[in-house]
Amino acid sequence: MVHKKILCINIMRHLAMRGMRKADLAAKANVSISYISDVTNAKGNPSLETMAAIADALEVPLVTLLTVPPVGTDGWDASLADTLLKDDAKLGLPPGFRRVSAIVSDHQAFQIAKWHKSAHDRFKIKD
Repeated sequence: MVHKKILCINIMRHLAMRGMRKADLAAKANVSISYISDVTNAKGNPSLETMAAIADALEVPLVTLLTVPPVGTDGWDASLADTLLKDDAKLGLPPGFRRVSAIVSDHQAFQIAKWHKSAHDRFKIKD
C-alpha cells in the first residue's frame, strides 16, 4: 500500500507543478480518467507499462514517480516513512542502516558508490 501512496503523491505533485488536470494526464497517457483517478487515490494497480505511460505524459523519468517524496509533502507523513524503514529491515538491512535516494555531485556519487559496495560486502545486502 505504501508504494501505491508514493506513486499517487508523486503523480499529484507533478500534475500540480505542470498545471495539468487528471483529464489532461489521462489523454496524454492514453488511459481513462477514472483509471487515473483510481491511481491517484491509491486504489489502482497500474502495470509497469501504464506507469511508464504516465511518466512520459508528465515528462519525468519513471523512477521519479516511484521515489519517496520528502516528509511534509501533501499526503506524505512520518508514519508512511516509518513503514518504509520497516521494509528496509525486511530487506536485511541491519539496525542503523537505511536505503536513501538523493541528488548529489559526481564526486559525492563516486564516494557513495564506494560506501554502497562496502556495505554490500560487509552485510551481504541483496539489491
